[in-house]
Amino acid sequence: MCGIAGVMTVDGTPPAAATLDRLERALAHRGPDGHGRLVRGDTALVHTRLAIIDLTTGDQPLFDKGGAALVANGEIYNHPELRQGLLADADFATHSDCETILPLYRRYGLDCLAHLRGMYAFALHDPDAGSLFLARDPFGIKPLYYTEGAFGFAFASEPQALIAAGLAAAEVERRAVGELLQLQFTTGADSIFKDIHRLLPGEALLVKGGRVTERRRQPALPAGRPKAMSEVAALAELDRVLTDSVLVHQRSDVPYGLFLSSGIDSTAILAVMARLNDS
Repeated sequence: MCGIAGVMTVDGTPPAAATLDRLERALAHRGPDGHGRLVRGDTALVHTRLAIIDLTTGDQPLFDKGGAALVANGEIYNHPELRQGLLADADFATHSDCETILPLYRRYGLDCLAHLRGMYAFALHDPDAGSLFLARDPFGIKPLYYTEGAFGFAFASEPQALIAAGLAAAEVERRAVGELLQLQFTTGADSIFKDIHRLLPGEALLVKGGRVTERRRQPALPAGRPKAMSEVAALAELDRVLTDSVLVHQRSDVPYGLFLSSGIDSTAILAVMARLNDS
């Protein structure tokens, strides 16, 4: 769990250092292992790091040779396969799983999301295009919030960071209060605060000149009807898919564990972890 935040101004002036300081302090609890910052033209990026993969060279922002800069929260599970296959000719500077986003963006633009397997929220600044590209994983595991105002556009991993930085007001949306009390969360793109919105699961935004210029969204589930198969075949396929998923989730440079609720889902995951870690 890292923290990411950033600002793009409308008038082209650099975001104020005091604003970035407040964003960083508000997200410090998400990233106790380090912090990084980029201020370039009308755009600034902020990152607080919880180190999981590439403890030595994985500090963010991450950069490519063309000058694109990335801050990300999450994990790209298929980064070894990307490095060995689709991105075998890429020139990597770190062993960070998130660095794979940069060459994918250079090759496919916003369509790069189709090649990512993981849980993520990220922001990528392309100085040549003068754009800020934000995206959230298809299941919406990692959060990402944004606000727009006279100053321009700002985003953060948590709404409270935008409020603490003075970029959005702590004005509550009355309709959302009832939803929050009933469901313990709010649905859709609206947060409990009037001026703060969330990227939807699988949504991508392109921001230029401090304003959103394009939106895209990719579905979490594959198209088509459910496959017909026997019970034996279905159980075998479930075992294969679950084993593969647990295996890639265990890619880490630090110790990992499991929160066990004793339900059938976490128990099944524990059984697979025990099988994979038996040796």
